[in-house]
Amino acid sequence: MSAASPPAPRLLAGTELLGPVEGSGLREPPYLVRRPDGQVVQLSRVLYVIARHLDGRDATRVAEDAGRELGLRVRPDQVAYVADEKLFPVGLVARSDGTAPALERVDALLALRHRVGVVPERAVDALARALSPLFRPPVVAAALLALVVVDGWLALHGVGRSVGAVIDRPALALGLLATVIASLAFHECGHAAACRYGGARPGRIGIGIYLIWPVFYTDVTDSYRLARRGRLRTDLGGVYFNVLFALAAAGAYAATGFEPLLLVVVGQQLLVLDQFVPWVRLDGYHVVSDLLGVSDLFARIRPVLLALVPGRAPDPRVAQLRPWARAGVTAWVLSTVLALGTAGVVIAVHAPAYISRAWQSLVVQAEAVAGGAGAVATAAAVVGMAMLLMPVAGLTLTYVLLCRRLGMALALRRARAALVRGGKVPQPGTTNVLAAPPHAGAPS
Repeated sequence: MSAASPPAPRLLAGTELLGPVEGSGLREPPYLVRRPDGQVVQLSRVLYVIARHLDGRDATRVAEDAGRELGLRVRPDQVAYVADEKLFPVGLVARSDGTAPALERVDALLALRHRVGVVPERAVDALARALSPLFRPPVVAAALLALVVVDGWLALHGVGRSVGAVIDRPALALGLLATVIASLAFHECGHAAACRYGGARPGRIGIGIYLIWPVFYTDVTDSYRLARRGRLRTDLGGVYFNVLFALAAAGAYAATGFEPLLLVVVGQQLLVLDQFVPWVRLDGYHVVSDLLGVSDLFARIRPVLLALVPGRAPDPRVAQLRPWARAGVTAWVLSTVLALGTAGVVIAVHAPAYISRAWQSLVVQAEAVAGGAGAVATAAAVVGMAMLLMPVAGLTLTYVLLCRRLGMALALRRARAALVRGGKVPQPGTTNVLAAPPHAGAPS
């Protein structure tokens, strides 16, 4: 062993090696590492093994131990290259010259943005522990059976009187809105409790912006360490808690006979159906992702579409998929392009008319507030104004972000073309590093 061998870098303090993804749809399952900031990155097995041996020893010993485990010959200079060119860019080590990584968060397409934690991790964990027994199989089976019974009775009883009560007493609409908000927070508790029941550690519960709406979210990134069954339980934990919320409302109606509570029962089930939309990052998207064992489906849209062109070699992000996973991802990509494309056309066509009607309604609501209406009417008008403004602001923000993304893509393409002309295109590495966005509990 050479005494002059330079020391290899050490993994940043707080880095956690999570191991391989179970149930992966890739031919070679990726390995997961949690950065000190909580974000998870995916590494190939070669990079993961080398990273695991970066404990401050000299590069020669790291190369020997990693090579022995991999069954390959690894040189000290290769260890230095992996550290500086592969692990440093994704925030796992400092450079050999001491430069610290930026630890920038990777925001994927249609991802939850502008997140602010509200409930700290320790409090969420305590709450999740208390609620996790609700995921015991007998409890789940009893809840689902009770929902079937309630829905059967509700189909006979109807909700006409419930709707009439709200029309007669508009103040009840504000109460129903508060109930919906409470149920969305309870939904996130479901994700956290399911994560804890499976043996993973839930993170913070907070508020963020998804597409155009403010939403609650739960950081359940640690569920990546679970097997497919545990990840699916975490994905479905939120809608299961919506079921429990609906049953609680049904129980309250049985005790009081208060008709508007039946609207809560129906509303919770409509929220469940909404969560199963698979083309945006709601619960349904995460269910599809975990069933296929592919962490970020949106990143594969362009490669999958190009792979469908006859005579074109598939991108590595397509070729690395197992046959059954590739078929599933392709089906998801085609349906997503169709659904989002149709939605985009509909929004573009109807946006001017919507904005015009929203402005007229906004003027009416503002006049009601300025006219000194009662407290309930004023509160309803303020809520109505917010509901009118948010879609308009969201449409504007979506347009700006889309133009920005397209501009950056065009600039990168031009820069790459200039490198090609100058013969300075860097050779691609033989291993792949993919920064995975945090698996936030699906926004409600």
